[in-house]
Amino acid sequence: APADPVAMGNSNSACKRCLRGEADCPGNDGAFDFGSRLVVEVDDVSDSAATPGSEAAPANGSAAGEAVGSTESESLVPSSGARLLAHAAFPFTAEEASLAWLRANRVLFLMRGLPGSGKSTLTRLLCQLYPGSTVCSADLFFVDPASGAYQFDADRLKEAHEACNNRAYEAMSCGKSPVIVDNTNVRRWEFQFYIDLATRFGYVLLLVVPKTPWRFDAQQLANRTLHSVPLEIIEQRLSSWEAAHPTYYAWFLQSADAARLFRLARDFLDCLASSATGAPEPLPQLPAGVATAEPPVPASSGRRSKSRKQRSASPPQSPAPPLLHATAKFCGRRGASQQELVSQIDYHNRPDVQAALGRVFCTAVSAICVTTRTVSFKMDLSEQQLALWDHDVSENEAPPGSPRLPAGSRAHVTIATAPRVPAKQAGLDLLAALQQASQEPEPGPDELVLMTEWGFARGCGPDTCLLTLDEPIALDTILASAY
Repeated sequence: APADPVAMGNSNSACKRCLRGEADCPGNDGAFDFGSRLVVEVDDVSDSAATPGSEAAPANGSAAGEAVGSTESESLVPSSGARLLAHAAFPFTAEEASLAWLRANRVLFLMRGLPGSGKSTLTRLLCQLYPGSTVCSADLFFVDPASGAYQFDADRLKEAHEACNNRAYEAMSCGKSPVIVDNTNVRRWEFQFYIDLATRFGYVLLLVVPKTPWRFDAQQLANRTLHSVPLEIIEQRLSSWEAAHPTYYAWFLQSADAARLFRLARDFLDCLASSATGAPEPLPQLPAGVATAEPPVPASSGRRSKSRKQRSASPPQSPAPPLLHATAKFCGRRGASQQELVSQIDYHNRPDVQAALGRVFCTAVSAICVTTRTVSFKMDLSEQQLALWDHDVSENEAPPGSPRLPAGSRAHVTIATAPRVPAKQAGLDLLAALQQASQEPEPGPDELVLMTEWGFARGCGPDTCLLTLDEPIALDTILASAY
């Protein structure tokens, strides 16, 4: 990768305590005072300061440091009777349900922000909230392991990013979680490698930009950066900032829940295969080896990665658990019209959407739809999910003369598709089955009727079967985006 001008500030030497953000370090010069104020007493916070998105700044005007922190510094974790300042209040830092969900599953926190924006202070907070985190940062390459001194060398910047890439690969190929990538990540190509790793190894990806009100203020960033990056470099990098628009937003399932749905789908397909005539033929095949869930590997795992030369062609060292999801908004259609592009950008910029990323939503699946092309579960969206839902069937996709179903009827979890069948077909197949069932409550004389241990299954037109579960399966999902 070409040299990153953000890192080309003065090659300051910082002591180990300064890099950790210890408040009493002589070399710190108050750079981490904001970090120590991420937790404040409730009685000391006004409503405006405590509301997410407010622009309350530290009273003393101190800055957020840019070096990777350590759990040896002052705790940033809220104690009883305290809460986070708005600058650090995300669902994944402030909501217990999100903390529990993310601790139990594979997650990649991909930080974005200019030096001085509070990005690395937020990384320190994440390390305390998620014990055993693996932090990957190009800055760490320039820290002497013996003395803790930081000495930047622009000629070795490519090596620094390769070391960061390798550290992330080693952690994610072993299933360690969470992994935190703490680099500036100004342009898309700079963090595409980590997006690809998340996809390959089955990690939920949370792209994190600090909420500090000065995060796009070049002068304040230059004043606050720990490594004395010149103002003109900050301005240059700010002008290069690229918006990161995802391919889709979705509610992701826990790996254990995904394995449960795969097992149920497999058992139902086996039941259909052995049933009387009327079942869809041929039945779709489920991917092999997806009916088990593997928890994140503890950070103490001693497994070593292979050489960098071998990595591109080698399989994962541990199988990625199935990363199932229900799409809330799809933004990646090729050849989208101007109206569709505006809709996508408007959705991305909605404050309620951005505020909900990383939040847990309780939902349930209530039916299985099987056709010759797809296998999917119908998801029953909660009121909170319906407020974020923007993926109903378009006019050109709806079958002619079909009845209008309630909003969110298309919400589904795709389990499998036949070769060369696009994933969106699962939602369309589900809609067709629901429309058939609403028009004809009783199956026709030649259609499948089957009582199973899970509920009543019936044919819904040619080569389609709908199993309504006697007991819907409750799920805890998390809203995230995919790129």
